[in-house]
Amino acid sequence: MSRSSFTRLVTVRTTGSTNSDLRTALSGPDGRVDPATAGAWPHLSVLRAQTQTAGRGRAEHTWVTPPSGALTASVVLRPLVPAARLDWLPLLAGLAVQRTLEPRLEGTGWRARTKWPNDVVALPTDAPADASAVDAPGWGLSRKVAGILCELVPGCAEGGPGDDDGAGRTSARGDREDREMIRAAVPAVVVGVGVNLAQGSDDLPVPWAASLAGLGATPDLIGAQGVLEDLGRQLADLVACWEGRGGDPDDGDRGLGERLRETCSTLGRDVVVDTPSGRVRGRAVDLRPGLVLHDAVGGPAGRGADEIVISAGDVASARLRDASADRS
Repeated sequence: MSRSSFTRLVTVRTTGSTNSDLRTALSGPDGRVDPATAGAWPHLSVLRAQTQTAGRGRAEHTWVTPPSGALTASVVLRPLVPAARLDWLPLLAGLAVQRTLEPRLEGTGWRARTKWPNDVVALPTDAPADASAVDAPGWGLSRKVAGILCELVPGCAEGGPGDDDGAGRTSARGDREDREMIRAAVPAVVVGVGVNLAQGSDDLPVPWAASLAGLGATPDLIGAQGVLEDLGRQLADLVACWEGRGGDPDDGDRGLGERLRETCSTLGRDVVVDTPSGRVRGRAVDLRPGLVLHDAVGGPAGRGADEIVISAGDVASARLRDASADRS
């Protein structure tokens, strides 16, 4: 049996939200990271719940996870990168989930891809050449199999480790003891992950969701513990790679940035994004890590803009553009 990549794994039968539990456990009275929590919840520790009664997603959406059929867990990351580059982390977490699920869908007629800003979807391998084909409005032929929610707990003091552009690169090269001391004080990120493993269609929250079992994955590949351990390995590898690049996935050979873009099903598609400034439509062309839109109209683009970049934090929803999306 391979060694776990997690530094600590705690499983509880029932809780409201694993993300909320970890945010409370990591935070001091001022809402910032309490360095004393690093021993109990070190980098790459994880809390898994068999049942969640108040799971949370983007825009404070909540749901209940049934006692079986889904993986719900939250991972503590204390990345040694400049704080300004932490916005890449939801995309890295999505890539880790995609790489975990892709081999489990082999031979099913589906493939796993990320969907900006925080979902992992299954797409048919024999999708029609017409990219505008619509099955589920706003989702096309894709089916949501996993969701990700990243929440920041600020570092213990402003101007501390991780707040300057050099901190990530230099600390990552230090010795193990120094790195762990720094990790205790830098901003922590709670990465919540929910994966649909074996639910039937009646147990899924929306019509465009699917479980791995429902897509044809074999039962021996979709056990929650096995999926979680594989996710831990993928996440550990990707975060280490990201740290080695100083938090810039396009640094060095640009390989990490290329992988993030290659697996993103949103790129190359016409999308509709709801922001605080209103609804904007455009063609998704890149990740920076915000979504780069060309020929954008509406919202912060006003009457039109050759290019705008929408931050994930400003998004209430993002979906493919089709006739029904335009009317909604």
